[in-house]
Amino acid sequence: MKVMNNNVIRNLLVFVTPMLFLSILDMVLAIEPIATIGKPPPLQNAYFDNDTTVRVSRKHIQLVDANTGEIIDEIGNLDLPYYSTVVISPNASQIAIEYSLGDPRRYKVDIWDVNSRELIIEWEFEESYAVAAFSPTQPILVMSNDGVFSLWNWQTGELIGEMEGKRRRWEYCSSRKDSNGKLVKSTCSSPQRELDVEFTQDGKHFVVASQRPDIELWNVETRELVGHFGKHGGSWVYDVAVSPDGAYIASYDSEFTSLYLWNMTSGQLIWKVHSASGTISKIEFSPDSQRLYVASGTRGIGRNSTDPLVGWDGWDENVRVWDVKSGKQTDMFSTGFKSLLNMVISPDGKMLLLSYLDGEVLWDIGKKQIHQAWTDFIHEWSYFDDNVKLSPDGKTVLAMSNHFIKSWDVASEEMRLLIPANDHIHNAIAFSPDSQKFAIGKEPLLEIRDVQSGKVETQFRHYFRLPEYITYSPSGRWVAVKGHWGDVSILDVNSPEHIQRLEPPFRLGTPGNHYPIGFSENGVYFTTSGYTRPDDNTNVYWILLWKRIEDIYVFQYAWSGGFVGQPIFMTDVDGSTVLAGNGEEGIHIWKLLDDEPMLLSTFDSQYALRFSEDRSFLYAFSDNEFQIWDWMRGKLLSKSKFPRFASLSQDGTLLLTKNPQREYELWDLTTLLSSHPHSVDPKGKQLVTLGQLKRNQLMQNFPNPFNPETWIPFQLAEESHVTINIFNPTGEIIRTLSLGKMSAGDYSTHTKAAHWDGKNDDGETVSSGIYFYNIKAGEFSATRRMLIQK
Repeated sequence: MKVMNNNVIRNLLVFVTPMLFLSILDMVLAIEPIATIGKPPPLQNAYFDNDTTVRVSRKHIQLVDANTGEIIDEIGNLDLPYYSTVVISPNASQIAIEYSLGDPRRYKVDIWDVNSRELIIEWEFEESYAVAAFSPTQPILVMSNDGVFSLWNWQTGELIGEMEGKRRRWEYCSSRKDSNGKLVKSTCSSPQRELDVEFTQDGKHFVVASQRPDIELWNVETRELVGHFGKHGGSWVYDVAVSPDGAYIASYDSEFTSLYLWNMTSGQLIWKVHSASGTISKIEFSPDSQRLYVASGTRGIGRNSTDPLVGWDGWDENVRVWDVKSGKQTDMFSTGFKSLLNMVISPDGKMLLLSYLDGEVLWDIGKKQIHQAWTDFIHEWSYFDDNVKLSPDGKTVLAMSNHFIKSWDVASEEMRLLIPANDHIHNAIAFSPDSQKFAIGKEPLLEIRDVQSGKVETQFRHYFRLPEYITYSPSGRWVAVKGHWGDVSILDVNSPEHIQRLEPPFRLGTPGNHYPIGFSENGVYFTTSGYTRPDDNTNVYWILLWKRIEDIYVFQYAWSGGFVGQPIFMTDVDGSTVLAGNGEEGIHIWKLLDDEPMLLSTFDSQYALRFSEDRSFLYAFSDNEFQIWDWMRGKLLSKSKFPRFASLSQDGTLLLTKNPQREYELWDLTTLLSSHPHSVDPKGKQLVTLGQLKRNQLMQNFPNPFNPETWIPFQLAEESHVTINIFNPTGEIIRTLSLGKMSAGDYSTHTKAAHWDGKNDDGETVSSGIYFYNIKAGEFSATRRMLIQK
């Protein structure tokens, strides 16, 4: 009966909006991002000269001051897809970019000339051509298709011809055996994609590190394969480097630990050394051919200490320097960054530009120290984007990688913090409800840090195995942690030494990844999900519910379902708890009863984000659309296209998304939300008719964004002295609107709303950006944000 009464109440709610309408489908609004967080991570770098580098991202080709990192010029307006290959010529004057046009039978290769700043050639193919290398002496580009090399004139776009010669095929075979050890399946494949192609300095030959057990030497003039050399220990040659004087070839193979040096003329091995405890990731000769720089990465780590504060052992994030003639190591250094992606040496041999997962480092070779470091980009490494969070108040963006935490101030768009993991591994991150702290899973422990300073305030020194999800209770007292293998712990911020491990009533399958967790609004309920696997090997997914009794969470019941995205709670008008979550069949919404859930609604969408403040609507994200649903009726009211979802502010007005160029953009949704009908929430009080006002309310300014003036609407439940203060992003009051004593009523129209002309108290027009306005009317106070966009 309660459910029926609740439905009646919903249907009787009075809708108040500047324009009344039943639904808005395919809403088209001129919404622009109000902030951009992080810069597009580079795809490739090269030195143009000693003082200038060429940087290619998915958005632009840039000429960059090599010493300061300042952008000198930008070329093109790129929109490169995720799988794109970039090859830069030896003198960095030409750039080839290969990518798919989306159709499986259409591929594109673009040639850009850096000197003229122009796109000079566009090729389209029905098959994928892998761009391999530019000749240093002629307008020749080598490309390969299905293991066949071809030479192209990149100035004219003409095919010069295909290379001829019998290539040694290497097949990788894998087999599977049944429970009795009998071979039941064997599959073999012959890789065709070359891993590295390098021209000799005179342009007469190029060498190939292919997925075969040796190095190939090709003659450009005769277009013939003239030799195989280099017996490697691994299954295939992974990378090669040709010395600038043309005397040597350096290589490493699929074992990734041994370094080889070969005589270019005879093909004989000069020396072989074990270069890394980890894995070799990049090799490069010095310009004078006397030294070989070898970058390594960590192969595997372990723990030799039971103290969770002690980091992992086995890191090998170093650059080693080898003397070419003697084969002896002469130097080794580390920058403090991990996961090296690329390494290039300046033409004069004085600087190394090292591109890592979390930053670009300019290393001074002579001084043996970092000259500059640039870290203002967010490198994608998590498919679900759980590593990038917008704070509940919308003022801070946190990004986490395995090795660093970064934070940005939304108002200034400037990076504020760069916190290393210090030989630990970051796994998960979450903001506190008040946006003042954040929790970070730093395997095997968990820390709570201050958002502004990044300092550690609390450490939970329990052993957490791959913490994959972290969430706070709304009060901020409880922190829940879920590991990759499905284990769940609830921590008490007030008592860091105490931990509650939640034990489900039946054994769940492992690993338990991608099953988020959540607390109800009042912190009474906690939910997670997982799966079991019956005899038929078909997974059955479950939602599990715990209820807090005093300070202990006690299991209540479980039902079939499961969460792919964050479970969303709401306290309904009758005081009951409502839970929204998404599974394989769309979004489901349940009312949590004492002994079982009651399904209220289900509809076809992907990720439930948040209930509206009046509890009538559910915000969701599906197929790059921000959606507003009447969740009781399962009716889609509006949808608007956005880039890929990352995070949403607590009040639902700020949306953080990731664009195809891997920048994170912040959108103000207040215009979209204010264009939608909203209900006056009775909060359990007697329903009123239109015109009666039973509560104070500060509404969204209109228009928003605006330039230069705007109106601030509000409602008063009783006569009050009204003051509206306008703040800049730093919290400084820039304008005070003293409206005096005002009677109870509705001040939401142009003629009655407070007017602001966009000027400060000194009569000066303020600049573009986000501002905040606060109303004080008796004991009532409320704050909203607005945007000046010029």
